[in-house]
Amino acid sequence: MVFIRIGLSVLLMCALAPVALRAQQPTVTASVERHQQPGHLDRSKLHLLKHQQFSERSSRVASLYRLPNDTIPESYVLELSSNVHAEDFTYGGSVAIRVRVLQTTRSIVLHSLYSKLVKVEVRNANQLNIPISTVEEDPALETLTIRTDHELQRGIYQLTILFENTLRDDFGGFYRTSYNSGNEVRYSAVTQFQPVDARTAFPCYDEPGIRATFTISITSGVGTKVYSNMPIKSTTITGNGLKQTRFHTTPSMPTYLVAFAITNNFASTRLSLRGPPSSINMELIAPPTVTDTAQTYGLDLGGQIIRTVEQYFNQSYDLPKLDQLAVPDFYFAAMENWGLVIYEERYLLYDELTSTNRDKENVIATVVHEFVHQFLGNLLTPHWWSDLSLSEGFATFYEYYLSSMVEPSIRFKEKFTVEALQPALLFDCDINVRPISYNVETRADIERMFDIISYQKGGSIFRMFHYALGELTFVKGIRRYISVNKGRSVTPDDLFESLQVAASEDAVLPLSLDVGTIMRPWIFQSGYPVVTVTLSNGELTFMQEHFLYRGSVVTSDRTWWIPITYHVHQSVGTVQSQQFWMPQGTSQVSLEQGDLLDGFIVVNPQQTGYYRVNYDENLWIRLIAKLSSDPSIVSPISRGQLLDDCFKLYYSGRVGSNIIYSLLTYAENEIDAIPWTVAFANDNLGVLQGALVVERMAFEAFSRFVTGLTANVFNAVGFDALPSDEHETQQLRSAVIEWSCRSGSNECRTEALARMLNDLNGLAPLPMYLKYSVYCGGATIASPDVLETLWASLQSVNDYGQRLNVIEALACSESEQFLDDFLDSVFTNPIAGEWANILRAVYQKSAAGYEAYNRWIARNALQIVQSIGLDPAFTQIVNDVNQRQSDIRKYDELVELFMNSSPSQR
Repeated sequence: MVFIRIGLSVLLMCALAPVALRAQQPTVTASVERHQQPGHLDRSKLHLLKHQQFSERSSRVASLYRLPNDTIPESYVLELSSNVHAEDFTYGGSVAIRVRVLQTTRSIVLHSLYSKLVKVEVRNANQLNIPISTVEEDPALETLTIRTDHELQRGIYQLTILFENTLRDDFGGFYRTSYNSGNEVRYSAVTQFQPVDARTAFPCYDEPGIRATFTISITSGVGTKVYSNMPIKSTTITGNGLKQTRFHTTPSMPTYLVAFAITNNFASTRLSLRGPPSSINMELIAPPTVTDTAQTYGLDLGGQIIRTVEQYFNQSYDLPKLDQLAVPDFYFAAMENWGLVIYEERYLLYDELTSTNRDKENVIATVVHEFVHQFLGNLLTPHWWSDLSLSEGFATFYEYYLSSMVEPSIRFKEKFTVEALQPALLFDCDINVRPISYNVETRADIERMFDIISYQKGGSIFRMFHYALGELTFVKGIRRYISVNKGRSVTPDDLFESLQVAASEDAVLPLSLDVGTIMRPWIFQSGYPVVTVTLSNGELTFMQEHFLYRGSVVTSDRTWWIPITYHVHQSVGTVQSQQFWMPQGTSQVSLEQGDLLDGFIVVNPQQTGYYRVNYDENLWIRLIAKLSSDPSIVSPISRGQLLDDCFKLYYSGRVGSNIIYSLLTYAENEIDAIPWTVAFANDNLGVLQGALVVERMAFEAFSRFVTGLTANVFNAVGFDALPSDEHETQQLRSAVIEWSCRSGSNECRTEALARMLNDLNGLAPLPMYLKYSVYCGGATIASPDVLETLWASLQSVNDYGQRLNVIEALACSESEQFLDDFLDSVFTNPIAGEWANILRAVYQKSAAGYEAYNRWIARNALQIVQSIGLDPAFTQIVNDVNQRQSDIRKYDELVELFMNSSPSQR
């Protein structure tokens, strides 16, 4: 697997780097590094995405990696025995698979990896033994081939395999996890099989489109408690301090949804929901450190959410139980195993006394995401990993849409555009990015499908059609899609067919159009359009083109069926809403439009469409003038959209410096969290701040501009929470403090330093959500001694995220002495790879940090060459710095506007 951490210059590859440099390159994607950026995408941390390349296509690999279709499983009886409670990490097992032979064959091929096979036998329907000629394991293809002496005729056979294995320690397959109980370490075992790790726990047919039932029994210590997808059927003491726990048989399902866990002294609490629509027993299981408040909140939340999801989909949850298990170590935020959802504990356990508002959002959204999967993903499953978005795209959309029903006080629907849609647009403008539906075969490529395209873009496309077809029509189609296809695997065509039935019944599309025609371009080709709107002689013209870097030698003639919606704001205060479909293959549509007088137009209001919008200069000026006089004239989502689109249009050469500058000045009167989150994002204002560090005068002009821009919102949010604060104010306050302090606000810096010192001394502890911002603000003017004390205190911290936050805060310093010492510490830093985090943080934060980096290079040239000079991470840093130096001239006109700017002029 090729992982390349994205630097700032690579982050905006679609806007800042010529497409010619990327022509004929392998297909690429990007995904989230879970330990660096958990939960929803954070717009201030998009530079931490993992950038990955898919393998080159090979028909040979495709034919070998997929299982042949001449045999399928109908049922599994899986028995395991583990002494994990006694710190014995080996386990034994047997699996008896009822196999149906579909066509005459001499072999049974399934998946197996890591298991040591002890015995393999095949019996026919009469229980007669079938002689086996060879048993062949292929670690590269992860397959197990059992060849028989004579042909197996069509019918039923039983394949039984005895095996031995070891619990993994890398959060995949059947793995061990631990927690501290006083001075004692206690071990448990848990599963994470998605996408292709069931085969590492036991031999099986490990493909998502292959469904079977599972009857599971697990032998473990008598003091442990065991969980699986279904309720316990019986428990038997077997002797030697062990017991066997047997579970009821599951419905037919793919292997990746199988789950079991052996817990050691975990806490649990229960809830019973009685029908209608269904009767469900729920249990929340967590390490014993969990608080009663967190247990109660998670359990009650789960009960509320499953009822919300059932009602929305008009489909009952038909398993008898739905447990939620929190564990200390988990690769994903959570996993939707049918009947036993497993979470990394911070995504299930929320305690208002110790958690932040962001923690609460993540818990609600994660539970909604996993419970949506109980229907879209579990009840019906994508036929293959190529269409993972049929599971993850829907769950991403609904984790916001349905969360807004569960907790209306949180602006989930608006946050979708900031945290999902706009990041997808940012990444999806590379000509080499994969489409939503993309065929993959190998383990590495399958794992790469869990990316921004499957989740954020997939969710954005489903959201677009939710609004384009109409909310009532779309949900009617989704309900039919679930009802007709439950218990089987699905393809995009199944979705198109159900939505088409609903669209026809409600007559929401022209007779000449069908859902498949308008959705296919969005699913099967990559990228998206920019729609440019011009007004001339009473005629509105809409033009579409593939959004790529302007001036590229690579051209694209891709077009889409675009649901165009626009609002005409008349001077008298009325708003007219218009909508139409812009056809694929059509680059331009013109419509008659009366005199606007001093009115204006907003295209794609609420950013429901997955495309960018540009206007001619006159329409931009009209819009900006109205925003400057009254920001509330358009919604917060639309204000955020205007900022995000305008930044990307400016960075790609489609609008001039005067337009982006004028639009930014409206923000002096902006105090809403949604537009400010967009503005502060490191793909928007963050790009300018990062680019201008290489030239002190330019950086200082930009900083003065930002200080004036944020003055009103800084005064509005301050440092202290108020009872009247909206939920989103916490995050807004944190961002405003960081930006105001770093841009040079004396009031912000002085207050931040005082609060930082009080926190360090234990006099007035800071709330967790403010700690980084206040420390960054205080560090700008803190003495070297204070900063050295803070740096020394970090040496006892092992958590990666906490260490990175402190490094980032220290890098906000403008003290030459401290920055020089801080950079010199990279040669003696004992934490692997942390030297690169320090270098990046320092040179990216400020002009002072960039100058310190240059001094460090000059005085340590020989030592750098000897120690880290050949490290790829250092090469990437050097390239990033060089890119900033070459990019600076792109911003000369905008910098001049900053230099001539003053609050009175704005």
